[in-house]
Amino acid sequence: MSHIRILIADDHTLFRRGLTSLLNETAEFIVVGEASTGPEAVRLAAELKPDVVLMDVNMPSGGGVEAVRQLRETQPTLPVIMLTVSENDSDLLDAIRAGARGYFLKNAETEELFNALRQAPSGQATLDPSLIGALFQHIAQSLTPPSGADTPLSLRETEILRLIAEGNTNREIATRLSVSENTIKTHVARILEKLDTANRSEAVALAHARGWLPDN
Repeated sequence: MSHIRILIADDHTLFRRGLTSLLNETAEFIVVGEASTGPEAVRLAAELKPDVVLMDVNMPSGGGVEAVRQLRETQPTLPVIMLTVSENDSDLLDAIRAGARGYFLKNAETEELFNALRQAPSGQATLDPSLIGALFQHIAQSLTPPSGADTPLSLRETEILRLIAEGNTNREIATRLSVSENTIKTHVARILEKLDTANRSEAVALAHARGWLPDN
């Protein structure tokens, strides 16, 4: 049975050596190299041709995310799994965008990490179970249309409707926007027509329901 060849990149010597010992004790994995910086990891990956790279996020002289970007250009088929203490959402997302095929915390269960190493050479992406919720939340937020999407109102009409929602009269709105009260009345009539509503209250309620106005 051939071993899965692993390159470890981590600036903490004790952790790196402990992980090396743990992996080398198995019948499945063998550590072929160790790096303490991102640039060193890129160089060793080119020399040693590992099957998988285990990469820390934060390292001196060039972090792990930048190293992933470089490896994506020089060795696009080489899978990189981030192994870090960082639970920062931005680190997770930056690593995925850079091309990492996995992201695990250093307190992950050993078997979860081993499974990720087994699956990585075949191209499977893996993620620490504790981080799945954060990733899905980000995806959900990115898929939610921004406020004002698909609104039939112009920017000025939306502004006036927002002021109406805050309880302002036509005269008060005219004063705030430095226009005549008749101009505001014309805008309000157009708003009601565009939204097919009978009065100001209905227009505000519809706009809130459609996400065209903030709830507070």
